[in-house]
Amino acid sequence: MAASRLSPDAVDAARRSALIGVAVFVACLLGIATRLPGTLAVFWPANALLLGILLRSPRSATPATWICAALGFFLADAVTGSPLVPNVVLNLCNLAGVVAGFALYRFIGQTRPWLERVQSLTLLAALIVAASAAAAVAGGFANAALHGQPWEEGATRWFVGEFLNYMSVMPAVLTAPTLTYLRRIQRRREASALLRRTVPAAALLALGLILVWFVGGAGAITFATPALVVAALMTGVFVTSLFILTTTVWMLILTADGHLGMPGLDHAMPVTLSVIIGLSFLAIAPVAVACVTNERRIALAALRRAVAHDDLTGALRRDEFYRRVQNLTRDWGAGSAAIMMLDLDHFKSLNDTYGHSAGDAALERFADDVRSQLRGGHLFARLGGEEFAVYLRDTSEDHAFALADSIRIGQYNRATEPLTGHGVTVSIGIATGSDTVENLVVAADRALYDAKRQGRNRIVLARGADEFDCTR
Repeated sequence: MAASRLSPDAVDAARRSALIGVAVFVACLLGIATRLPGTLAVFWPANALLLGILLRSPRSATPATWICAALGFFLADAVTGSPLVPNVVLNLCNLAGVVAGFALYRFIGQTRPWLERVQSLTLLAALIVAASAAAAVAGGFANAALHGQPWEEGATRWFVGEFLNYMSVMPAVLTAPTLTYLRRIQRRREASALLRRTVPAAALLALGLILVWFVGGAGAITFATPALVVAALMTGVFVTSLFILTTTVWMLILTADGHLGMPGLDHAMPVTLSVIIGLSFLAIAPVAVACVTNERRIALAALRRAVAHDDLTGALRRDEFYRRVQNLTRDWGAGSAAIMMLDLDHFKSLNDTYGHSAGDAALERFADDVRSQLRGGHLFARLGGEEFAVYLRDTSEDHAFALADSIRIGQYNRATEPLTGHGVTVSIGIATGSDTVENLVVAADRALYDAKRQGRNRIVLARGADEFDCTR
């Protein structure tokens, strides 16, 4: 019997596990490059990278992924000449922290997305503390066995070092934009606006990091604070996290090199606990500000939507509709446009017979149907009661009529469904041309009145005596 082939899902999972293992391997090599003689790495991003990936994509936490990640840890030390015993012992400590953080995440059951609100930062901090503590407990014993250090000293250094690594790397991993998001902001022309907001913070950060190099001293650790605050207020969590990561790496390198008034390279642990703790707090505060700012943006967007949209149907309100039509007209200049005025027939009878809940359901379903047939550049509004309006930019009369007829037929079919039919059809008036919006609205409203007068369930074009009788 022929061997069964792997399913596409299995191949995708295997590929994902292998890529995670490669990412861990590369991150370990970067961390190993910061090791000084007789010390642990000054900066070790691998643990935070792995935990961040697993928190962002929990379905990736398969046995194959854990095996590939472990191989990434062990191979990185092996290819750089680390002895076997320290390699195995220290990397088991690294994995212990990641496992502890992910286990707590599974226990709590946090839903994504991450760091959109302040509450998720609190949870992230708890996960980081758990991961750092687990690594510290194991690392304390490892340092005692390998270097003869007291357990308390080794555990303390492991904890503060891991906390800084996690706090500076994980926010960037968790909030990194997807390709879909990047395409969306490019399509909406939002990328240039984000870039403009980022430039001032980037300039301040570059100035601060240059001053750290030239001025030095213990106080230089705060030079990047203005840039981080500006980034948190003007950009978003991801950009702020990148700035924090850049600042942390730069400060650690300069501290180890003696630029911040610390001991030189011959010291056993050139980066002191106070510097690591200070950088940890420096990382937390801007992320918190960015989360608060992002939460405020979400609340304002929800408020703007509530003000601009009808609560029941989700269509634009009257004032917002006319404002947006005027903006589109101003931005795109003169051109052929169409206004459709739509009014549900016999709606009062529906309310009187079946109650307002049935009327509300009919309005919602009608609005959903109209929206499903519109495209970009079209605007849809509820003007009041059972009256709606649609604005079509760069649209011919034939296209406007075809769209209106599709809406009318769909509503007619629902109105005449056996058992569930509610009898509510729709009458539509259409005005097209390059006239002002006000004149098109008046003409479409008159055409709607004619459609009602002629028997309802029909479309009337506002063009002299010509009419299209579309009764079904």
